[in-house]
This record gives sequence, structure tokens and C-alpha cells, in this order.
Amino acid sequence: EPAFCLIIGLHFYTDHSAYSAGSMQIAALGRPLHPGMLYDCRDDSFIPGVTLWDAEDIEKNMTVHEQNQTKSEITASDSLSKKSSLLDISASLKVSVLGGLVEVGGSAKYLKDTLTLESQCRVTMHFSQKTVFKQLNMKNTSKIICADMIKHGTATHVVTGVLYGADAFMVFDHTASKNEDKQEIHGKLKVMIKKVPSISISGDGKLNMTHEEQETVEKFQCTFYGDVILKQNPTTFMEAVKVHKDLPMLLGERGEKAVPMTVWLYPLKYLDKRAAKLVREIGENLIIEVETTMEDLQRATITVNELLQISETIQATDIQAKLKTFQEMLRQYKITVQKKMSVLIPRICNGETDEDELMQILESHSSSPFTTETMKKWLDEKRSECGVLRSYIDASEDQKDVQIVSPTQHNTLIFNPCYPTIVTFVFTSLKYDEPYISDVKEFLHPKEPMKQINTRDSVGKAVEDDKSTPWFLTPDISQTMRETFDRFKDLVKNEAKTSKFVITYISNPTHPGASIYRYQNGKRLDT
Repeated sequence: EPAFCLIIGLHFYTDHSAYSAGSMQIAALGRPLHPGMLYDCRDDSFIPGVTLWDAEDIEKNMTVHEQNQTKSEITASDSLSKKSSLLDISASLKVSVLGGLVEVGGSAKYLKDTLTLESQCRVTMHFSQKTVFKQLNMKNTSKIICADMIKHGTATHVVTGVLYGADAFMVFDHTASKNEDKQEIHGKLKVMIKKVPSISISGDGKLNMTHEEQETVEKFQCTFYGDVILKQNPTTFMEAVKVHKDLPMLLGERGEKAVPMTVWLYPLKYLDKRAAKLVREIGENLIIEVETTMEDLQRATITVNELLQISETIQATDIQAKLKTFQEMLRQYKITVQKKMSVLIPRICNGETDEDELMQILESHSSSPFTTETMKKWLDEKRSECGVLRSYIDASEDQKDVQIVSPTQHNTLIFNPCYPTIVTFVFTSLKYDEPYISDVKEFLHPKEPMKQINTRDSVGKAVEDDKSTPWFLTPDISQTMRETFDRFKDLVKNEAKTSKFVITYISNPTHPGASIYRYQNGKRLDT
């Protein structure tokens, strides 16, 4: 199939001698790009509703080649690199997507569907169908009808060829619980998704699968991204199998519902010397650096989401607050970087500046508090802190009478007349200063803007320079916590019938680690 597609491309380019110089091939990404339309490669935008020639002239000089090709592929990768490959996105178009210059549609919305949790297992099925290739023969076209637009530099290229068809992505997810093996789940996902094309549907609409297979797929969630319109998007494995069976027929008997998939562009400068030009393209190595940077920020976002879920499960509101603060600052930073790129990319392509300015953005990032290493170190500490707290909470699960509550819930509980006596195991050390968070805030919103360069040189080193051992990794505090927890378990064993037992978080620097509080009719007693 790839060789056949290449032959068509060569036929298109060699039809006119000028095609070989400056012609481009790009992915449509759900955009309505049709022969004769104007395109600006400097910012990867197009001018809707405007064509270089009138509709009759375009139709008269159109050559149509039937394709009728289908392809199916399965991938377990969620990387932008793999997604770009599946959608046939070139390096130059990819950087525009990363910079937020291109508003994708249809199946290309799959690009924006990223993992949200580290515990998420994902396998994607890609279905692709090509129907027809339309090529515009410019030898016999008549007078250009929008010469003024060319003169004013609103576009650099004209669409002269379009490959029509449709892409569809079915993204299958299953989030592993703490007791499930992620690798095992991933394996089951792959096995079952590979079976999708061969699974038959019985007369009553049920899938012909074993009972074990049915139990496995019940946990799968499906998200659909496609260039075809469905009555209802599939959300389950069973619905996905049925949609997959129907996909080849959804473009119509003659492919009349097909959309642009790949577009060929011809430089306007060969038609009019006054036309705007694509002066330079951004180097591929630099594009890879941009891609790596944005994916690193996305990975950090996934980690934060995972830790937020864990901290919520164990009711650790102090940790939640810190993570939410960082989550919002990370979101702001990603938007800031993207906005800078969206302004800079067209200027580079237009020759107004060079790649050095884009390199400066990346260099600024490498000395910011948002480098992979710095974020990972801080997030790893939060993971360890949650892990220590969770180990005590898990150890108390054997005792039915112990309840984990948030500080707010605890305040309500101690004044509840139904519980005259409450004994609380308290984690006391969760409130403390976070130099890293302070430095991130200063980096994003410097009090003295003129000193931002100096701040940037030192920012992000807070975690690295802080040599003090966190409370949850301090041996003496750990020993105290173990002893306190043993006393708490003894109290549960001996007083379960007369007291309510809970675990919560109350800051108390005089008793680092943990303590036991006893409440009688809402009043705390000395312990």
C-alpha cells in the first residue's frame, strides 16, 4: 500500500515541472481543504470560501483517480510521535499543532486525547479508508479570480490535489486499581482489541465471545474519533465491535461522504511573483526538542492527576491543596509556552526572525522550575509522602471500626451526639513550607520583573538545594509513628464497643509525625 500511494504522489508532482520545487504534502486534520483553495504555510491556515479559480473552471480541469484502500492498525503507544505518524503529520505541520496554530477536527481530535492517569492502560485501533484522489490540472485553467489576495500576501500556496477518505480511532481504556497488575491488563487489552475484526455478532445482537472474555471487556471504556458521522459514538467494547463492522459502509456507496485526508500544495510564487513565500521551515531537530518539551509537561500533568486521586482517596487535604496549586501553575506555564510559539512560528516561516528565538524559549524552559528533573523530584516526594500515609491507612483496614476522614469531616464528627467518645489517630506534619512551590510562583509572577533573569538562574533549585530530610523519611519520626500506631491499634481492640475510631490530619509541630487525640462530648482530653 505505501508504494502504491507513493506512485500516485509522483504522478501528481511530475505532471508539471514546477511541482518538484516547493510543492508540499500535508495532512488535512479535519480541515475542509479542497482543490483551488488558498493556504498559508507560514501559520498553517487556510482561507475558507475563497478559491483561486471559479468553481466551473476547477471542476472542468479536475482529474479523478479511484483508490479504494483500507487499512487497520493497533497501537499501545500514546505518544505524540506515534499519533502524528498515524495521521501522517509532517514535522512542519506538527510544530504548528504544538504551537496551537491549527484547530484540528474529525479524527484528528485524537491528537488531543492524552492519558490522564499513570494507572490508565490504553490500546488504540486505527481504521483508515481511502476512496478517491482529485488532482487539478493547472495547464488549462483560466484567469485567477482573486489576484488581490495574492498581491496582499494572504496565502503562500494553492491546493492542487486532495486524497479523500476517512480515518477513525477507537481508544480503549481501562484504569488499573491498586490491586491490579497494569502490565497484565495491558496484555488483555491488546489481545481483545486484536480480535475486534474477527468477532462475529449473533442474530440477537450479542458478541460471540467466551464468558471469560465478556467479563474482561466489560471493564473497557471506548472513545471514538472519526471523520464519519455515527448515530451514537461507542463507549463500550460491544458497541465498538458493531461500529467497526459498519465503518467501511459509512462513507456511502460511492464514497460521497469522504473527507480530505491528505492535501498537495503548489507555491503561488510560480503563478504570481508578488505572492507571499514560505521563506524558511523550522529544522526537524528543533521540532523534536519542542515535541519533547511539550510531552514532558504532559507527563508531569498525568503524574499530578494520579497523585491528586491518591491524596483524595486518603483524604489528605493539605497535599491535595499543594498539588492543585502546582497543577494550575503547570497549566498556566503550558499555555504561556504555547502562546509564545504561536506568535513566533509564523514569524520564523515568514523570514522576520530566525530559529534562535525559538531556541531561546527552549533554553528558558531548561532553566525553569518546570524541567523534567525538577518536577520529577518534587512529585516523587509527594508520591512518597502519600505512600507513607497510605501504608498506615491500609494497615488499619483490617479493623472495621476505623474510619479515615478529612479534617473538615473530623470537626463535624467530634460534635456529633451519636459519638460521645472519639479516639483519633492524627497525622501531624502535613503543613510545612514548600520552597519549590514558592519558587514556581515567583517564576510565573515575579514581584520584580527586571530580576526575572536572575530568578530563572536559581529557580528550580529549591528542591535540589534543600538537604533537609522530609518528615516522612526521618527515622526518629518514623519510629514515633510506629509506636503511636501500635498504641492506637490496642485502643481499637480494647475500646471498639465504647468509642468511635478515626484517622485524620491535624497540624501539630510539637508532636511531629503522629499523635492520638481523645474527645469526650466534643471536648479534647489530655492524652
